[in-house]
Amino acid sequence: MGLAACKSLGVKLIGVAPADFVKKVPHQMLAALWQLLRKVIAMKMNLADCAELFRLLEEGEDPSALNKLKPEEILVRWVNYHLRKNG
Repeated sequence: MGLAACKSLGVKLIGVAPADFVKKVPHQMLAALWQLLRKVIAMKMNLADCAELFRLLEEGEDPSALNKLKPEEILVRWVNYHLRKNG
């Protein structure tokens, strides 16, 4: 079911088998989650659509810098922001 859901969203999961979802293999679940997040973050995101993105700016960085980042870079910043926030 999880694999079918990912495929229906256009998420490519190379090396992840249906049995991995049934067995809940941790590194395969993380791979699937990462790909899902990449898919979402790849959508057009900007400060006008999501004002909360300002939290991802580094010290002294201009808000326009976010528009120059690749989707993967925004995702890494988002993950790191939440890791720092939650200790």
